[in-house]
Amino acid sequence: MANKMEQRLNDEQLRALSSLPLVFLITHDSSKQWPITHAISWVHAADEKTVRFAIEEESHLVSTLKSHPIFTLIFFATKSAYSLTCTDVTRYEPKNDLPLALAFFEGHVEEVRDILFYGAEIKEGPEVVKAYDEEAAKRLDEQVHEALKRI
Repeated sequence: MANKMEQRLNDEQLRALSSLPLVFLITHDSSKQWPITHAISWVHAADEKTVRFAIEEESHLVSTLKSHPIFTLIFFATKSAYSLTCTDVTRYEPKNDLPLALAFFEGHVEEVRDILFYGAEIKEGPEVVKAYDEEAAKRLDEQVHEALKRI
């Protein structure tokens, strides 16, 4: 059902957001007064009200989240597309040592909205294939995912 809104993630959405999916992260650039969107996959739903993600330390998104601590994720689950908005976004340091300088964030789920147009369903979510050293990518993904699971 299009535009159905909830205030927490359901079990299917939790699973979808904890499997290193392709999601679109939207933040607000205060200096330009418009949204900034990036595709990311280092995402983890810690529980029905908490979402964590990691981005490169040098990303412009780090400063946008500092000045405007709200984000929206667009993701795919249960044959639909969802918009997930989180507030009270805080940066945290993971306990794991990682080979890449990353910034970790956690947000409080305020709204989960089914945004697919009426009468449609998604047959298969997008599949992302890493275009560089597959083994190194898998190792890094596993390290970052473990860091997202623990604070």
